[in-house]
Amino acid sequence: MFTFLMIIHIIIAVALVAVILAQSSKGGGLDGMLGGAASNMLGGENASKFLKNTTKVLAVIFMLSCLLLTLQTKNIGRVQTSGKGVEIYKKQQQQEATEQQKMPAQPAPTEETQE
Repeated sequence: MFTFLMIIHIIIAVALVAVILAQSSKGGGLDGMLGGAASNMLGGENASKFLKNTTKVLAVIFMLSCLLLTLQTKNIGRVQTSGKGVEIYKKQQQQEATEQQKMPAQPAPTEETQE
Protein backbone atom coordinates (compact mmCIF):
# COMPACT_ATOMS: atom_id res chain seq x y z
CA MET A 1 0.00 0.00 0.00
CA PHE A 2 2.85 2.39 0.85
CA THR A 3 4.53 1.84 -2.53
CA PHE A 4 1.27 2.49 -4.38
CA LEU A 5 0.69 5.73 -2.46
CA MET A 6 4.28 6.81 -3.10
CA ILE A 7 3.90 6.26 -6.85
CA ILE A 8 0.66 8.28 -6.89
CA HIS A 9 2.39 11.01 -4.83
CA ILE A 10 5.24 11.24 -7.36
CA ILE A 11 2.80 11.44 -10.29
CA ILE A 12 0.91 14.25 -8.55
CA ALA A 13 4.17 16.11 -7.86
CA VAL A 14 5.30 15.87 -11.49
CA ALA A 15 1.87 17.01 -12.72
CA LEU A 16 1.91 19.93 -10.29
CA VAL A 17 5.35 21.04 -11.49
CA ALA A 18 4.26 20.75 -15.13
CA VAL A 19 1.11 22.81 -14.56
CA ILE A 20 3.00 25.49 -12.64
CA LEU A 21 5.64 25.76 -15.38
CA ALA A 22 2.98 25.93 -18.09
CA GLN A 23 1.45 29.07 -16.58
CA SER A 24 2.51 32.40 -17.96
CA SER A 25 3.99 34.67 -15.35
CA LYS A 26 5.51 38.12 -15.23
CA GLY A 27 8.75 36.65 -16.51
CA GLY A 28 7.04 34.66 -19.26
CA GLY A 29 7.49 31.27 -17.61
CA LEU A 30 7.75 28.12 -19.66
CA ASP A 31 4.73 29.22 -21.68
CA GLY A 32 6.66 32.24 -22.94
CA MET A 33 9.66 30.11 -23.83
CA LEU A 34 7.45 27.80 -25.90
CA GLY A 35 5.90 30.67 -27.80
CA GLY A 36 2.57 30.54 -25.96
CA ALA A 37 1.99 26.89 -26.81
CA ALA A 38 0.19 26.17 -23.50
CA SER A 39 -2.18 29.10 -23.99
CA ASN A 40 -2.89 28.11 -27.59
CA MET A 41 -3.35 24.46 -26.71
CA LEU A 42 -5.69 25.15 -23.80
CA GLY A 43 -7.82 27.76 -25.51
CA GLY A 44 -6.29 31.20 -25.22
CA GLU A 45 -7.73 33.41 -22.44
CA ASN A 46 -9.38 30.55 -20.56
CA ALA A 47 -6.04 28.74 -20.33
CA SER A 48 -4.82 30.98 -17.51
CA LYS A 49 -7.97 30.38 -15.46
CA PHE A 50 -7.87 26.64 -16.16
CA LEU A 51 -4.20 26.35 -15.18
CA LYS A 52 -4.75 28.30 -11.95
CA ASN A 53 -7.68 26.07 -10.97
CA THR A 54 -5.74 22.94 -11.87
CA THR A 55 -2.83 24.14 -9.75
CA LYS A 56 -5.14 24.65 -6.76
CA VAL A 57 -6.69 21.18 -7.14
CA LEU A 58 -3.32 19.45 -7.58
CA ALA A 59 -1.89 21.34 -4.59
CA VAL A 60 -4.74 20.13 -2.36
CA ILE A 61 -4.37 16.55 -3.62
CA PHE A 62 -0.60 16.78 -3.06
CA MET A 63 -1.10 17.89 0.56
CA LEU A 64 -3.61 15.09 1.19
CA SER A 65 -1.23 12.51 -0.25
CA CYS A 66 1.51 13.87 2.04
CA LEU A 67 -0.76 13.31 5.03
CA LEU A 68 -1.67 9.79 3.89
CA LEU A 69 1.98 8.88 3.43
CA THR A 70 2.76 10.25 6.89
CA LEU A 71 0.07 8.07 8.41
CA GLN A 72 1.34 5.04 6.49
CA THR A 73 4.92 5.49 7.65
CA LYS A 74 3.70 5.96 11.19
CA ASN A 75 2.05 2.51 11.01
CA ILE A 76 4.98 0.71 9.34
CA GLY A 77 7.18 0.51 12.44
CA ARG A 78 4.36 -0.23 14.87
CA VAL A 79 4.82 -3.38 16.92
CA GLN A 80 1.96 -5.81 16.88
CA THR A 81 0.68 -6.45 20.41
CA SER A 82 -2.03 -8.96 19.72
CA GLY A 83 -2.98 -11.57 17.15
CA LYS A 84 -1.88 -14.96 15.96
CA GLY A 85 1.71 -13.97 15.20
CA VAL A 86 2.26 -12.58 18.68
CA GLU A 87 0.84 -15.72 20.30
CA ILE A 88 3.19 -17.93 18.26
CA TYR A 89 6.16 -15.74 19.22
CA LYS A 90 5.27 -15.93 22.93
CA LYS A 91 4.95 -19.74 22.75
CA GLN A 92 8.37 -20.01 21.10
CA GLN A 93 9.91 -17.81 23.79
CA GLN A 94 8.37 -19.97 26.53
CA GLN A 95 9.63 -23.19 24.89
CA GLU A 96 13.17 -21.80 24.62
CA ALA A 97 13.08 -20.74 28.28
CA THR A 98 11.96 -24.20 29.46
CA GLU A 99 14.62 -25.90 27.29
CA GLN A 100 17.32 -23.71 28.81
CA GLN A 101 16.11 -24.57 32.31
CA LYS A 102 16.25 -28.30 31.52
CA MET A 103 19.87 -28.15 30.35
CA PRO A 104 22.40 -28.99 33.06
CA ALA A 105 24.66 -26.19 34.13
CA GLN A 106 28.25 -26.63 33.00
CA PRO A 107 31.05 -25.58 35.33
CA ALA A 108 33.27 -22.74 34.26
CA PRO A 109 36.62 -23.89 32.82
CA THR A 110 39.53 -23.78 35.25
CA GLU A 111 43.25 -23.89 34.66
CA GLU A 112 43.34 -27.64 35.30
CA THR A 113 40.70 -28.38 32.65
CA GLN A 114 42.34 -26.20 30.02
CA GLU A 115 45.65 -28.10 30.09
